[in-house]
Amino acid sequence: MDTERAEGIVLRRQPVTESSLIVTWYTREFGKLKTLAKGARRAKGPFQGKIDLFYRDEIVFLPSKRSDLHLLHDCFLENPHARLRKSVASLTAASYACELVELATEQEDPNAQIYELLVKILELLERRHDGVPLIWFEIQLLAAAGWKPKWEGQTGVNRVLRSLSAASMEGMKRVRLSADQVDEGRRAVWLFWETHIGRVPRTRRFLDEKIR
Repeated sequence: MDTERAEGIVLRRQPVTESSLIVTWYTREFGKLKTLAKGARRAKGPFQGKIDLFYRDEIVFLPSKRSDLHLLHDCFLENPHARLRKSVASLTAASYACELVELATEQEDPNAQIYELLVKILELLERRHDGVPLIWFEIQLLAAAGWKPKWEGQTGVNRVLRSLSAASMEGMKRVRLSADQVDEGRRAVWLFWETHIGRVPRTRRFLDEKIR
């Protein structure tokens, strides 16, 4: 059987046996993808040091004809995003971004825009993890996934959210919001998310404690 190649970011790792993992990736070529990584939990296994949360890898896998779980054949580490593990805040922010992508996307539905957004936000969160990048990312992700908020009305929070909706990443980096503005913006985006997607990220409950 022919193998497939993709560039992907690890969204989730799930132990399935004493030695193996199911790895959920978001890939440029195939969208959200699940692979079985045999031997990945062994100390001297073939994927040692190559698979962890937020890692960006080039992967080679054998497609399954019977299910959406494919067999990981090889893996080449491109960026471990090591600085995301330097603080609880950056770890929380990156976990939230990855969970949003997992919840907002369908299995094997490619969306290069979402992949590029995830690549960019993880790189930014290594250096900055206040509330603004995550609000911007959530708005951009919603739009890329087909749920574009309009933020109609002339309230202060809607004006802020319209500005972030239209901003590039470089433009967003210049935005500074107070803790109250972050809280208002967050609540408005979360209400939109719950109304249109419904599945609430589990990591959301940590954001108010760790990120303002």
